[in-house]
Amino acid sequence: MRTPFLLAAGSVSINMTPMIDVVFLLIIFFLVSSHLAKQENSVPLDLPKAVSVLPDQVEHQTMVINVKQSGEVLIGGTSVSKQRLLEMIHRRVTQSERQLQIRIRTDSKVTYDRIEPILGAAAEAGCTDVVFAAFEDLARNRVTVR
Repeated sequence: MRTPFLLAAGSVSINMTPMIDVVFLLIIFFLVSSHLAKQENSVPLDLPKAVSVLPDQVEHQTMVINVKQSGEVLIGGTSVSKQRLLEMIHRRVTQSERQLQIRIRTDSKVTYDRIEPILGAAAEAGCTDVVFAAFEDLARNRVTVR
């Protein structure tokens, strides 16, 4: 088998520019998406404490809803009205390929009357998987061994 003249001369090269462009775009995408994911869980709240917890399941698409002590509802760090909340939950339920899980992060001093509209909006949209974020109270679970 004969080697082409151009290969033998060493003038064949691979253009790396498209690959560098794609890698650069992927880096930007992951930086932006990780910033948005951190923003959902970065609202400072005094979460309630729980005696027992279930491990977090990652096979669901999750929508995080934060409720401040004042009753203000935040999604993605942005304050939303009750009507906008219903629209956003309904849109996410209809667009998600997998089952949508709504995670409610609320201050421990927030009363049920502030949470009930969120649960009603989830029920209206057809979302049945609603969980509450809480800290595990390790002080209550300690077992002393003698």
